[in-house]
Amino acid sequence: MELLLAPLPSILPRPHQFPPQPASRPSHGRIQEPIMAFAQAPPLALPFQEARSSFQAPRHSTRPPAQEPRIHPRPGPSLRSEPRMVSDTKLITMHSCAERLVDARKVFDGMARRDLLTWSAMIGAYAIRGMYSDVIALAVTMVREGVIPDRFLITRILQACAYTEELKLGMAMHSLAIRKGFTERVRDVPVGNSLLAMYVKCGELGRARRVFGKMVQRDLGTWNSMIFGCCRSGEWDEARRLLADMRHEGTEPGVVTWNTLISSYARSGDLDMAMELLEQMEESGVAPDVVTWTSLVSGFVHSDRGDEALQCFIRMRLAGIEPNGMTIASAISACASLRLLSQGMELHCHAIKVGSVNNVLSGNSLVDMYAKCGEIVAAKRIFNDIPEKDIFSWNSMVAGYAQAGYCGKAYELFCKMESLGVRRNVITWNIMISGYIRNGDDERAFELFQMMESCGVKRDTASWNILIAGSVHNGHFDRALRIFRQMQALLVRPDYITILSIIPAFANLVAFWKVREIHACIFHYNLEMDAKIANALINAYSKSGDLAGACAVFDRHSSRNIITWNCIILAHLLHGSPSEALDRFCQMKEEGVLPDNTTLTAVIKAYGLKGKVSEAEEIFYNMEHDYNIAPDVDHYAAMVDILGRSGRLEEAYELIDEMPLIPSLAVWEALLTAATIHGNVRLANLAARELVSIEPSDPRIQRLIYNLQDLAGKSVDVPHMIVSNKGRELEEVDSCSVEIENKVYLLSTGDNFVLEGTVADLKSIMVQIGISMLNTSSGTPDVEEEKEELSAMHCEKLAIALAISNSPPFRSIRIIKNVRMCRHCHTFAKLVSEKYERQILIKDSNCLHKFKGGKCSCEDYW
Repeated sequence: MELLLAPLPSILPRPHQFPPQPASRPSHGRIQEPIMAFAQAPPLALPFQEARSSFQAPRHSTRPPAQEPRIHPRPGPSLRSEPRMVSDTKLITMHSCAERLVDARKVFDGMARRDLLTWSAMIGAYAIRGMYSDVIALAVTMVREGVIPDRFLITRILQACAYTEELKLGMAMHSLAIRKGFTERVRDVPVGNSLLAMYVKCGELGRARRVFGKMVQRDLGTWNSMIFGCCRSGEWDEARRLLADMRHEGTEPGVVTWNTLISSYARSGDLDMAMELLEQMEESGVAPDVVTWTSLVSGFVHSDRGDEALQCFIRMRLAGIEPNGMTIASAISACASLRLLSQGMELHCHAIKVGSVNNVLSGNSLVDMYAKCGEIVAAKRIFNDIPEKDIFSWNSMVAGYAQAGYCGKAYELFCKMESLGVRRNVITWNIMISGYIRNGDDERAFELFQMMESCGVKRDTASWNILIAGSVHNGHFDRALRIFRQMQALLVRPDYITILSIIPAFANLVAFWKVREIHACIFHYNLEMDAKIANALINAYSKSGDLAGACAVFDRHSSRNIITWNCIILAHLLHGSPSEALDRFCQMKEEGVLPDNTTLTAVIKAYGLKGKVSEAEEIFYNMEHDYNIAPDVDHYAAMVDILGRSGRLEEAYELIDEMPLIPSLAVWEALLTAATIHGNVRLANLAARELVSIEPSDPRIQRLIYNLQDLAGKSVDVPHMIVSNKGRELEEVDSCSVEIENKVYLLSTGDNFVLEGTVADLKSIMVQIGISMLNTSSGTPDVEEEKEELSAMHCEKLAIALAISNSPPFRSIRIIKNVRMCRHCHTFAKLVSEKYERQILIKDSNCLHKFKGGKCSCEDYW
């Protein structure tokens, strides 16, 4: 036992060095090895009988060496009388109850002799005030003086170890509890719960499980600690299993139990499960409190589901629960994300009413809300009224100016932070970079990006993401890819935002190899299992012409949601595979995934491509009954397209005339296309008028109407405004891009610079496939055929000739065209695909044409 009572090294603080102060987190490892002399064996390893027989009372004659003097007893009288010690202990208790902790400590430090009750009084005074670092220090000094804590004091010390995560001292207390007989089969519930909480908060879930398994008696606190530990470690299934076990053993979960589970799921982003647990909580008779609702509101806000956050807030108010400052701040943030100014102002009034408006958290949310809603003056006023601004306050105001387009004002505030000594963090810099790049000042954004490191601010992944997303948004796709490559060269790990920012830039036919490069990066960083990334990959592979790649990503992805299914169904439709699209729809229903508006629109189109009008009508007219989805404009457009394909133009017009919604551009365009193909001049003219009234300056509409003019001659009553503006409205250049050996070439109709070899190759190809060079400047099939001049040669023909002459025969020809293909070019591509046995992919403004073996995936209807 000499080792047990031996003094700790002199680096430990002395009792008189403990002035009353707020609790501060001690550094790990401060408790030195001698404290582990409570037990030479690991916790729970010593049998109870052995522990009792080996424990002896301390011998007060044991003294430390002379060169390391003890703190007590002090010089003066050798010992105070027993009555004086009792009275001093009572005095400590009295001072503590009267909130005079300084006086209590003075009395404690002045005592020459202190027993267990004295130490308990002083440690208890600190513990009830949450000053756990002082509890730890006093516990160490108490042991050095040879005073052994009882079960009550061990519980207090274990509680302090839990909050300060002092694992070594906690294990020592566990060992002492074994020796004192408090934990034989852990029958003492308070001590067992304290041990459990200590191990859980120190991250030792395995040790906590062993303690939990040896506890004969368990109360609600026992179960709460274990559930909290599992949630903290991300073991959600285990936490829910414990919830079921505790109810099976007769312990009903309380509000703390439910709040632990709900808040953990909300923080993890699994809000659907959090809402399911809320329903179970209410069904069990436990009323949600403000903590429950605040966890849900905050969780929905952080998951960008602001509308659901406000719904939870309304439910909370209807239940009579008064929100706290955190709830109000979260609800205001939801209004900010949804740009709901009036609702945000109502919450502002409520914050004033309950006195939380001057809270920095509410103030920051209000600044953000007013700034995002365009009320920059109100945001500035709120910012000025915040008494103690933090870095989030400054960032919110800088972001407000930047988002409103006032980059100059934002930069002034940005510089003012430095002059006032407010340290700008990486978020501040990112806000300024984002503001400049959003307002088109790329040069200034890149300048700030380069300055960050020299100003002592390390760039994070978000800094790179802003440049990549901004470059894509401004149309600089190749620059975005260069930044992405440089980011990887500097060993900056991309996240899902990086991938989602750059993938859309290369979701086209001529960049399919770049999609594969990005996919390799995704695979390298193990990001493929992210649902959003998987969906983006399916979409990118599909649009780049690689349906097999899209299907491979889909098949490997296990956690498919409705968006995943929509992506693969639309991919099959894009590539002209309606049967496969319908098979995916059936598979989706078998897996229990309910369709949404997009799914049903795709299914109707798939039936249309297969010519199954009755099946499409069955889906359309029963969708509200079967899926609780009311038909919208997209569904009507799909039905008009189906009826038009089958030649039932009058039925298509009747459907438009009777629809309860205002027909959109897509509805009238579907009717115009059908009427033009089937030669119904009356309906074509009617659809043309409606299209012009909706979007008179759209070049696509202009071309459709001019095709109609050429189809029916001057008898068509085309609106005068279109005819008079003919020369001006069609200024858009007919151009296309073609990918050859990983290089992209841009060709334009009427381009003065065309390689003579390419023209010669085109003439040779036309001779081989047996057609002449027709004049196709009008883009219609019924114009008079005559020799095509160089100025009228359509660019997709040149692109096909260039690709055939300069690429291997096994490579697909990939072309992107900015306007709709004419029928002559469409026929030319079919004949070339058959003659040269090449697959040709051409994406025009209307659809993807997949030519193979003399046939096109559009089935000559586009």
